[in-house]
Amino acid sequence: MKTLDQAVSSKRTFVVPDKILVATDLADTDYLIPHAVAQARACGSSLTLAHIIPPGQAIPLDASAIPYLDVAEMKLEAEETLKRVAAQAEASGIQCDIIVAEGNPREQITTLAREVGAGRVIAGTHGRRHLKKFLLGSVAHEILRSAEVPVYTIGPHAHEASSFGAPRRILHPVSLCAGYEDSARMAIEMAQFYRADITLLHVLSRGVESQPDADRVVEWTKSEMRRIIPEEAPLWTQITVQVEIGDVVEETLNVAAEINADLIVLGVNADVSFWPIRGDDTVYSIIAEAKSPVLSIRHAAGVSA
Repeated sequence: MKTLDQAVSSKRTFVVPDKILVATDLADTDYLIPHAVAQARACGSSLTLAHIIPPGQAIPLDASAIPYLDVAEMKLEAEETLKRVAAQAEASGIQCDIIVAEGNPREQITTLAREVGAGRVIAGTHGRRHLKKFLLGSVAHEILRSAEVPVYTIGPHAHEASSFGAPRRILHPVSLCAGYEDSARMAIEMAQFYRADITLLHVLSRGVESQPDADRVVEWTKSEMRRIIPEEAPLWTQITVQVEIGDVVEETLNVAAEINADLIVLGVNADVSFWPIRGDDTVYSIIAEAKSPVLSIRHAAGVSA
């Protein structure tokens, strides 16, 4: 059972991780590693590069062949690749370890994150050489569902984005669903640590426009979000509270573009649902279309859990 102090300490580790786990399919290192190195430098973190060989991927076309030899060869090749990548990170002054394992990627990444004490997982949505195989909703989808720590995903439109270890403008869509206070406070704490500007956004459904008290609903929503902002916040950052009416994904992406956000922080429920009017596809739609990386934080069931 976690005490309140342990829970607060754990959340602080999520904001400024001591260790970062990078889940790679080996085809995505060109855009994952610059982000990982930049974040490790900004947080004073070490990196662990992990490649998981899924069961069945090493089965040979020739049924008479011995699959174990293929697995061994694949592991060896993966280790050599990761060693070269790790050497590049270490040349930048970042401590870097490597792990190659066989198994279910979701289970292995979740287990490895716990074993190495990672406070964050970095993952790409797909590798360029395996575009069809690693589409968003596959490996990244599974990691988001199971990871116990925040997951930093780099979508296809964010691959070429500048790698900011210290974000300057953060967008945090606030769902106002159960647990939203935790992810909002963590997003604000990130803004404090990085001295970044942060925009808290809530998107109301289009049906609100036809209500006679639409203006009151908007003002109440703003006041609800302001409630979680620390009184001392103006001393170290600029926090903007914004309410839009329309589609959650569309408005989130529009605001991200308007403020030139270099990081979107999402609060995600245990079932990976995000917004009650959209359902499970909201998180993935934002990640797939965003021009900046997305940090997804799972809402905890409670500090005593």
